[in-house]
Amino acid sequence: MRLIDLHSHTTASDGALSPVELVRLAKARGVSVLAVTDHDTLAAIHAAMEEGARLSLHIVPGVEVTAYVDDLEVHILGHFVDPDDSRLGEFLASSRDDRIERVRRMVEKLWALGLPLDADEILRQVQAPGSSVGRPHVAQAMVKRGYVDSVQEAFERYLTPGKPAHVERFRLPAAEAIMAIKRAGGVPSLAHPGVYARDEVIPRLAEEGLMGLEVHHPDHDADAIFRYERMRLQHGLLAAGGSDYHGTPGLRLSSLGIPSLPEAEFERLCTAAATCRASVP
Repeated sequence: MRLIDLHSHTTASDGALSPVELVRLAKARGVSVLAVTDHDTLAAIHAAMEEGARLSLHIVPGVEVTAYVDDLEVHILGHFVDPDDSRLGEFLASSRDDRIERVRRMVEKLWALGLPLDADEILRQVQAPGSSVGRPHVAQAMVKRGYVDSVQEAFERYLTPGKPAHVERFRLPAAEAIMAIKRAGGVPSLAHPGVYARDEVIPRLAEEGLMGLEVHHPDHDADAIFRYERMRLQHGLLAAGGSDYHGTPGLRLSSLGIPSLPEAEFERLCTAAATCRASVP
């Protein structure tokens, strides 16, 4: 059976490896299909696809868009998007601008707490044009300065909702993220639903055009997989899945290709993607 991993991150957002390094690691670990799904950016896609072609590894162009259902932050995966779609590029650029402003406001809060950081230095961590900055970069800067011992500690003490340096993002409606992905020929799926513990949003998102559910994810145990498999069938959704690989200490420590999306489910996603591309105006 092929290893099919449809959720991974590079240095274009909060991953530890460059696009080329990620593809080479995937090849070394026996992955046959890899989706590069950085947060709110497509900056890594072309480099990953070029290296994938060289190594005969199938790269699925993707993205993970941060959005909201009312007060709940959710992540919408877009698989098989056109990485050159100008409308999606503009849509994501707006989200990245919000991320930059958010980092600056978090740094201001940390200064007020007696934990000075250089916002420009943090922003320089993400050097490639079109790359995406976020809380993990702030957390890494805090570790570097010795304010905390780990990225996880930075999140738990300062950067999560309710903590003193947390800053809310602009609340982009999930329906808009879903539509932007579809306009770019992609298949939108709800990432890691078990993380939110708010299963009641799934029927609403399905009504708003969601096409898939990330059933297979490192944070989902056997009971969760069964629950989301049942829900996706109930609401006519496709199954997605992958490792959510970051390779960054203190974040998720999953291995590439684990879990792997079943071959039959991948083929259904491919068929849906072809339909989406055919219907793009």
